[in-house]
Amino acid sequence: MNSIAGVSATRRSQFGAAVTAADEVTAPAPEAKVSVPDSTIAVLTELQGYTPADRAEWNELVTQRHTLNQKTIAYITRQLAARHADLEEKHETAKAAVVEQGKVLRGLEKTLVEDTADWIRVDNARRLAQLCAHDADVESKSLSRFASKKQIAEAEKRVIEANAKMQAAESKAAEQGQHLNYLKTVTVPAEQKKLTALIEAEMELAAQLEGRDPVLAKFGFQQH
Repeated sequence: MNSIAGVSATRRSQFGAAVTAADEVTAPAPEAKVSVPDSTIAVLTELQGYTPADRAEWNELVTQRHTLNQKTIAYITRQLAARHADLEEKHETAKAAVVEQGKVLRGLEKTLVEDTADWIRVDNARRLAQLCAHDADVESKSLSRFASKKQIAEAEKRVIEANAKMQAAESKAAEQGQHLNYLKTVTVPAEQKKLTALIEAEMELAAQLEGRDPVLAKFGFQQH
């Protein structure tokens, strides 16, 4: 059976700063204001007409264009607000998932401490049982050649009983050691990996909330 030192020495390394990061909160970015790029109005500004009829038509076109732009901005703003609200909801869910996974890891840390203590206890029992078996064997072999059959039988019985207890203690210590090793090398790293993935997902959502809207950026809309 391996020493518990190898287990306890690496226990702390399984629970790093990522657990602390589970409680971090990212403030949402303020709502962006939208400006619709409209080269048509820019062109109309340069072509205001030369006759009263042209200028009347120009006024009508500019008014209609401005009205359409305002309606467009209102629609875009509503859609952005709805998408931002959905993103915020996803972000809140992601933060909650990180916090819960942090709790899972802290629970595993407590379990690891308790199971390590159990392993030490059963391993000490194994060592004691081995010592008792050794003593019984030595005592049996040290009997005088003049020992009675009863004394010999009793000594042999003690050896058998001590060996049985030793085997039971060794089996229990081995089982507990395997459980502890699996917890340390498989369970904890897997849960730590989950936490890392959840934190990365939360950070991605936070970045989206803080950054420029990708659709507006794609089509050249100005965000203030």
